[in-house]
Amino acid sequence: MEIVKVEIDELETFKEVFEIYESSFPANERQPIETLKIRLKINKEVLFAAKLNNKVVGIGFLFDLLGSDFLLLDYLAVKHNHRGNQVGERLFKQLKEYANNQKKHLLMEVDDPEFGEDKELRIKRIAFYQKNGALVLQNVKYILPALDGTESTNQILMLVPYLSKSQFSGFEIKELVKLLYSELYGIDGDDEGLSAIIKSINGSVLVSPYS
Repeated sequence: MEIVKVEIDELETFKEVFEIYESSFPANERQPIETLKIRLKINKEVLFAAKLNNKVVGIGFLFDLLGSDFLLLDYLAVKHNHRGNQVGERLFKQLKEYANNQKKHLLMEVDDPEFGEDKELRIKRIAFYQKNGALVLQNVKYILPALDGTESTNQILMLVPYLSKSQFSGFEIKELVKLLYSELYGIDGDDEGLSAIIKSINGSVLVSPYS
């Protein structure tokens, strides 16, 4: 298996990538495919693919939060019949190395196990990231806006900190959340979800394992 950076003109690879993308994420967590293509074209998004026998079996999108010290893991997914074969681990390792080379923290929006009906799956997802070096930004009540206009998603923020940073100022995390909302979701100013997140952030934010 090899992990490769995918360029915008690799049409056949993109077809495989987006088949995995659409089958792996619910509609309220998916950006339109055209939005992702535009971001890739203007270099705000980077795409890595895991290939086995020249077929795409895993995908990882990174969004560059320009002007910040963070890269967002926008989407990470493995083709259904290749799960459990270390594809996700190897792909995530490549994404960590890319973020480290950029001297940035690798950030993840992860579904909160305390909400929704698939608690066991959500805990497994957190355990996967934690096993591979990610920690939690503690006491940040993060809310993912509904990307299809239906229902928002309660989440936690995890990250692989650059140089093992263990604490951030509340101001830095508030600015990060505002940047996420404006850059990814086009939300500025008054928004109920954004206001709730900001209110949950204290003067300092610790980075530690999920508990």
